[in-house]
Amino acid sequence: MKKYFLLFAAFTAFSLIFTSCQKEEVENPAFEEDLITNEDVATATDLFQDTEDEVDAQIETRGGGLNCPEVTVTPDDGSFPRTVTIDYGPDGCEGPNGRLRQGMIMVSQTAPMYETGATRTITFDNFFVDGVQVQGVKTLVNQSTGNDGNIVLTRTVEDGSLTFPNGNAATWEAAQTLTQIAGGDTPERIDDVFEITGGSSGVNRNGVAFTVEITEPLIKRRNCPWIVSGVTTITINGRTRTFDYGDGECDRIATVTYANGFTREVLIRNWWRL
Repeated sequence: MKKYFLLFAAFTAFSLIFTSCQKEEVENPAFEEDLITNEDVATATDLFQDTEDEVDAQIETRGGGLNCPEVTVTPDDGSFPRTVTIDYGPDGCEGPNGRLRQGMIMVSQTAPMYETGATRTITFDNFFVDGVQVQGVKTLVNQSTGNDGNIVLTRTVEDGSLTFPNGNAATWEAAQTLTQIAGGDTPERIDDVFEITGGSSGVNRNGVAFTVEITEPLIKRRNCPWIVSGVTTITINGRTRTFDYGDGECDRIATVTYANGFTREVLIRNWWRL
């Protein structure tokens, strides 16, 4: 009888501790603030990278012969500098990856991006992706082109912001380096792979500031819409957590690890629709 009583007491104590931890995770304002920031950082990283991929695709295909988006290149004789307008219209259109885009992306480019010194500036006009308004100025500059064709770009995002369907907004700025590690020796973009280093900062949709440092280079493949690996460290009010994009699988799942060792999964896209 004593043995069973001790087992019951131990089980009860464990249950109380486990329940208390769960309750603390749910009700702890700092934990919830961290979760919101994790979502905002993941969304900003994803959407600003997505617009870059979309610009490359539309410039390469000139809209792919479709009515939407409408791609206008000026001048249209292959010369530089040039401007490109990618217009999805007010109602928008859905791309091959299932994302609904509305509004316009404007591109100004000084030279082909494989040339050292070439600069591409991207801005937005009433532009939305899956209901989220994207604003800001993104600038890419070619710092060097190797003998193998691989390029090194610097990328900055200034005055970046995301406004979600409920009206809440987050801001984001970034200063990063993109080093091509594969695909420079072929004309196709689909085999391009980039390693991303640097950092970013912003204010989450609750008005709390954060900083992000890439501690293990992020890997972005052209044939996958998501970052496939790499680790960032996010700091909020002196609290840090790591954000792990995985081990190379093409999926939208990342893992957040807090200072106390607690981990949880974060979906990179469309968390606001779940």
